[in-house]
Amino acid sequence: MDQVQTEISVFGRHQGLGKSVARSMHIKLSVFVLCSLLAEMLVSAAPIATVTREVYLPNKYPGKAPWVWLYSGKEGYREEIHTVWSHEDQKRGYGDSPTDPMRRISHDDGQTWTALEPLPPMMTFTDKVSVLDWKFCGIHDPASDRHVALSILHVRDMRAGPPRRLFNHSFIRTSADGGKTFGLPQLLRYEDGAGFEPDDVLKRSFLTNNTAYPGQSIFRHSNGSLIVPVCNVRIPAHVEDKPLGRTIWPTEGTSGSLCFVGRWSSTKKAYEWKAGKPVWLSREMAYNGLLEPDVAELQDGRVLMVFRVTKYKDGPAYKWFSVSGDGGLAFTRPKPFKYSNGEHFHSTSTFHRLFRSAKTRKLYWIGNIAPERPTNAGHPRYPLIIGEVDEGTMGLRKETVTQIDTRRPGEGKMMQLSNFWLIEHSKTRDLEIYLTRLYENPDEMFTANCYKYTVKFRP
Repeated sequence: MDQVQTEISVFGRHQGLGKSVARSMHIKLSVFVLCSLLAEMLVSAAPIATVTREVYLPNKYPGKAPWVWLYSGKEGYREEIHTVWSHEDQKRGYGDSPTDPMRRISHDDGQTWTALEPLPPMMTFTDKVSVLDWKFCGIHDPASDRHVALSILHVRDMRAGPPRRLFNHSFIRTSADGGKTFGLPQLLRYEDGAGFEPDDVLKRSFLTNNTAYPGQSIFRHSNGSLIVPVCNVRIPAHVEDKPLGRTIWPTEGTSGSLCFVGRWSSTKKAYEWKAGKPVWLSREMAYNGLLEPDVAELQDGRVLMVFRVTKYKDGPAYKWFSVSGDGGLAFTRPKPFKYSNGEHFHSTSTFHRLFRSAKTRKLYWIGNIAPERPTNAGHPRYPLIIGEVDEGTMGLRKETVTQIDTRRPGEGKMMQLSNFWLIEHSKTRDLEIYLTRLYENPDEMFTANCYKYTVKFRP
C-alpha cells in the first residue's frame, strides 16, 4: 500500500514563492516542478484526512484499462461491476466504451465476495448505431425496502455520418430480492413523447423527447424522497439557445438541468416521479450546458446542486451551483461555485461529487482544482482534492482543501484523476474512492491501473 504524503501549506504563505525559491537556491524550476509547487498551494495547512492508495485492479493488457463501478445497498452490501475500457470503439467513431462486464457482490463491506460472473454486453451495435445501457448507480431505499438503480440509455447515432448524434435517457429499475434481479426500466419523463420500446429504440419520437443524462447519484432526502439530478434536458422554448459551433449535441434547447423527485407508493408498489423545473446558463458561460450535476442535502433541509461546465473559448473554468428550498423541484439561478471567502477557484470540465460523512457529519466536495487558470476546457484533470463545504456561504472552505492524488514525475501530461466511484464503509465510516489513473503511462492513455483510495477523516 502506497501512503500518499504531501507537503501542506496555506495559500497565503505562498505569494511570491517562485521568486523566493529562485533567489535562495539559484535554480531554474522546470515547468513540471513549478506546476507541482502550484498544486501544493491547493492543499490545507492541516489536512482534514489521511489518504492511502493501493492498486485495486492491475492493468493486464496494454491499451486496455480495468475499470470498477461500485454500488451500495443495505448496510455492508456492495455490488461491483468490472469492465475494460479502450480506444477500439473510438476508432470506429462510437466513443470509448465499456467491454467484458463482470459482476460480484459483497455483504460485508468487501471482506468477502461472490465469484465474478459475466454479464451480458452493455453495448449493442446495429448498422451505424451503438446503444449503451449503463447502470450508473444504485442505493437501498428503506421506504420501499428495495434496491433502486439509475441507468442511462445512451444512443450514438452515425447514420447521418460523423459527427455522431447523441441521445440520452434516464431509467429507474428496482429490485425486491436484494439486487439479484431487477424489474422493467421506468423512463424518467418531464414532457410528452413516445415511451421506451426495446424493439424500436431508434424511434424518433422517443429519441428526441425526455432527453436526460443522469448524474452519478440517487440521493435520499431526510423527508423520505429520492432525488435524481440530470442534465441535457429541454429548457423553455422562449429562451434563446444557439449552439456555438456545435449543432449535434447538445442540440438547441437541451442544455438545461433538473431533478426528478420520487416517492414510493405502498398502494401501487411503485415509485411516483415528478420532474422539477429546469435551470440553465447561456452557451457563452456553459458551452455544452450544465453537465453531470450532483446533489446533497444541507443541514437546513435545502438541496445543493453542483454542476460541471465546459468553458467557452477564453471564459473562466468554474464549477457552478444552485439551491432548492422545496426538496429539489425548483432551483435558484446557477452561480459560480467559489471558496467560502468569496475567491474563485478554477475547475475544468471534469467529474465531481458531493459527500456527507457519517463520521464527521460534514459536507464535502470532491473534484479537480487547477493551480492556475486553464486554457484547455477539459484539462488539467489533477490534482484530485477533497474540501469541506461551508453550508452558510455554499462555498468551499479554502483552508480545508486536501489533496487526494496528483500527477507524479514521469506520468503523462494529460493525466486524468477525474472519473471515480465512491462508497462509505458502513463500519469504519472511511470514504473509499475507486479510480483508474488514465495516462499514468505517458505513452498510452488506457495502459493504466485501477486504484483504491481510503480517506480517513481526522476528528
